[in-house]
Amino acid sequence: MKQSILNTPNCNCSICKNKLPFVFPTEIIDAAKNDNLVVFAGAGISTESKQVFKYTLYEQLRDELGVEENEKIDFPNLVSRYCYQSNGRQKFLQLLRSRFDYVHQYPELYRLATRFHNELSPLWIIKTIITTNWDDYFERECGAIPIVTPSDFAFYNMPDRKVFKIHGSINNYGSIIASKEDYDNCYKELQNGLIGSCLKTILATKTVLFVGYSFRDFNFNKIYNFLKKELKDVLPKSYIVTLDDPQDIKFEKFNSTVISTDAAYFLSILRHHFVENKFVIDNPSLAYVASARDLVINYQKHFVLKNRSMVEYPGLVYTIAYQDGLRHGFEYLLYNSKQGKSHDALKIYSMIKDYEYKIRPRYMKSKAYYDVSYIDGYIFGLSAIFITESENRLQIPYLYIYGADVIYDEKEFNKRLKNFKKEHKSAYQLAKIILKKSGNNDPEIVISHRPFL
Repeated sequence: MKQSILNTPNCNCSICKNKLPFVFPTEIIDAAKNDNLVVFAGAGISTESKQVFKYTLYEQLRDELGVEENEKIDFPNLVSRYCYQSNGRQKFLQLLRSRFDYVHQYPELYRLATRFHNELSPLWIIKTIITTNWDDYFERECGAIPIVTPSDFAFYNMPDRKVFKIHGSINNYGSIIASKEDYDNCYKELQNGLIGSCLKTILATKTVLFVGYSFRDFNFNKIYNFLKKELKDVLPKSYIVTLDDPQDIKFEKFNSTVISTDAAYFLSILRHHFVENKFVIDNPSLAYVASARDLVINYQKHFVLKNRSMVEYPGLVYTIAYQDGLRHGFEYLLYNSKQGKSHDALKIYSMIKDYEYKIRPRYMKSKAYYDVSYIDGYIFGLSAIFITESENRLQIPYLYIYGADVIYDEKEFNKRLKNFKKEHKSAYQLAKIILKKSGNNDPEIVISHRPFL
């Protein structure tokens, strides 16, 4: 595929003005497809962006300490100075927590702080993230398993998305790397410890995408110099997405391709490519799934069960089982969306085929009509992810009578329900048995199918 120059959006707001045109490296697409792309994320894609706070943590610490702007002091030494005061470490951690809490109070700030994370979330092909950030946004928004301490390596071989938090996590105060003393200990550990060893192995064999860093960022320079020293000639091909002015930087010391644009925008272009090539399912389909889940719950309560009882109409046992399956299919997609699993077109398609051609026939053979109805609903629920905006959203039937073709019409449903005993005698008898096993003949009883087979 040829590289193409992408145009910036026609908008000059604080976000869009940073969506600068760039040439997209095809190597990144190939690396992502082959599970070889690692995202290395800094604070610029989180709360330390000027789009979130009016001032950075560094600026806040400097102001509280009364440090003049012309005094040259890096972040770790500034934190050390802050911690030298009485209960300084505790005060620093409280200050850090208060910044995250402030963002969480206001949805507009949280959306800005997690723009990058929400672009990454559907990209199920990106499974390895390394970050110097303390926030838990990769866990919250991308479903990533946090690897913070050596004991967390019990989860290293799990196939799920992981985030290596080499400077600790706000959810584990003891792990926070911030002061000069913290940094000194951290990089000794990275040289010789388990996390450092794993980190070097990953970075020596993958394509690395640096995002959220300035070239003047202490963290970036510390990390890059560490990698150059440790990996030497095997330093991997890397890409740096930054808004730094290239004229001010001597790129010779970086063995990287520099891409000048907004990091979240860059990732949105990558996602768009995979959506166009049917590799990733886009977000609007998932938004439909959320509304469809609410609709089936409402439909079950206010139409199917309104003025009807299962005792009078045993066929409702199968209708409810089907609708439970439909709802559970929707809920599977919604729950697994953050990790990107619900955006994996091949995975969802394979699941549907397994239920349709392997699992359902087994239950049909044993005449387990109740479970067959549930499976029918579950299949339709999973299929909802493939319905696009341009297609008829009424493709998914919310009504169901066991043994009938797809039912969209309420009059047809009423007719089939009344004739169910005559048209499906064995299924009718099984429904009566299921109702009897429930313990009574209360007309208010509703039997639901739990999310198990």
